[in-house]
Amino acid sequence: MTRRTKGGALVSQIHQVCSRVWAALLREEGLGDMGGARGRVLFVLWTHDCVPIRTLAEKTGLDKSTLTGVLDRLERDGYITRREDENDRRSFLVCRTGKDRFFEEKVPAVSDKMNGIFYRGFSDEEIAAVDGLLQRILDNCREADAARGK
Repeated sequence: MTRRTKGGALVSQIHQVCSRVWAALLREEGLGDMGGARGRVLFVLWTHDCVPIRTLAEKTGLDKSTLTGVLDRLERDGYITRREDENDRRSFLVCRTGKDRFFEEKVPAVSDKMNGIFYRGFSDEEIAAVDGLLQRILDNCREADAARGK
């Protein structure tokens, strides 16, 4: 008999509640339109500018169809450009335009607030343990996803 656990339900609930809190924190800082997938894409580009779409998919966890729509909107709004990869003409690179600098400057403080909420009352050891366990769960899920051809 399989042991019943609450992990999956808890992760889903954490995601839902934290998404609402994160969106509220972004709105308070005037960053309301950079939540969700748009923010995740820009966050990756802040540390890895001009990357192939497949790299963005891996680093954001977004599937390619969702990512394509997000990139279309970011490009339309002037935050990114897509250009041919000189090393692989079948591939395109996604690059920042610089319009997102305001967001890049403000997001670290918002992220610090979110971490304060998320880990309130936790010791450094507990934070490290939770992060390690969540990483293992994510790795397991990514492995299962890859095995299914995603």
